[in-house]
Amino acid sequence: MNELHAMLEKAKNNCEFEAKLKALSENGAKPEEIIAFAADHGFAITSEDLESCKGDCAKCGELTEDDLDAVAGGGPTQNRYDPNVCPTVGRTRYECVGFLQIVKCDHYQMNCVGMSSELGHYIYRHICNMGAFNYVGKPDGSHVADKFQDW
Repeated sequence: MNELHAMLEKAKNNCEFEAKLKALSENGAKPEEIIAFAADHGFAITSEDLESCKGDCAKCGELTEDDLDAVAGGGPTQNRYDPNVCPTVGRTRYECVGFLQIVKCDHYQMNCVGMSSELGHYIYRHICNMGAFNYVGKPDGSHVADKFQDW
């Protein structure tokens, strides 16, 4: 089961890997296809792992589109926009992403914009749909150099 969680963590932190996993889900991949995909990427998961995950949480199992949205930071959301605070901060804060980035504010988006070979990791556009911020940064919301802001 740890291998399955490691694979989902990789999807959370690697937008290309996430896209491949999401495509499997959208195409109705069978457990055998998911297992083969995992093996091709260095993860040893079994059909038992997938089956036992169903009992462990409501959002595990055959890795549906909803599962992948949750890995990507989707899932339940709520309105945490505070017009007295949010516009003054200029970047993401705890209220935008919530505990472990599970329950995000309805107005927050984080979109992968690409891999920076210079920085050695993926960078993301962080957007508040209420206009409080729109910048490029690391997955944790910290800013990257100004030269990446046009990505």
